[in-house]
Amino acid sequence: MRISISNGMADDKKPESVPPTSGFSHPDPFVEVVWTILAVLLIIYVINGIISVFLSDSFSSSGPVFWFKTHMMDILLSIFYYLKYIMVLLSVGLAFWIMDFYKKVVVLRKAESALLYVETAKSEKVGNPMWERILKNSDSLNENDWRLAIIEADIMLDELLEKMGLVGETIGDRLKTVQSADFKTIDAAWEAHKIRNQIAHEGGEFIINQHETKRVIGLYESVFQEFKVI
Repeated sequence: MRISISNGMADDKKPESVPPTSGFSHPDPFVEVVWTILAVLLIIYVINGIISVFLSDSFSSSGPVFWFKTHMMDILLSIFYYLKYIMVLLSVGLAFWIMDFYKKVVVLRKAESALLYVETAKSEKVGNPMWERILKNSDSLNENDWRLAIIEADIMLDELLEKMGLVGETIGDRLKTVQSADFKTIDAAWEAHKIRNQIAHEGGEFIINQHETKRVIGLYESVFQEFKVI
């Protein structure tokens, strides 16, 4: 009976090797286009060199060399005659190559984005559990849950003001130190906090309905949204 023992690294997969490519083909399209451009420039350089040689006066005007030069010129002229058709075919080929290159770039960019933003995708905001509980209580049919929702929302406001480093023993004291330019929803925070105080001080004598509860929770919500709490 065989027993195989594997360590903690047994599940790690080895990176797959990139299959060899031929010609100008390469997994990275940018490398492919660089090699292609270099090849085109080399071809142009060679053709230009050949033409320069045959157009120069370095050859003798008689003899086998002159005969070779004359016939080569005839061949080159014939090539130039058909060059426009060759260029059309070359343009079509380049057009298809550009389309293929564009597709490769799109695929490459998607792969890069997946690698760069994988952590961001995993750490998407899942919500604030306390705020979700507040919303649930505000949707309840129980009046006590409505009061609890407002009180807990005020606790969240208190925690927010503490994190902002505002000075004061109470929420009211901290709100008095706020500059309206830095706290656009200051009026909403004041109004919501005053209603919370009425609930805390008057208890059951303070009459509240669900519509008013949702309005007050909406005031807290505007504050929390301003400072990205929810």
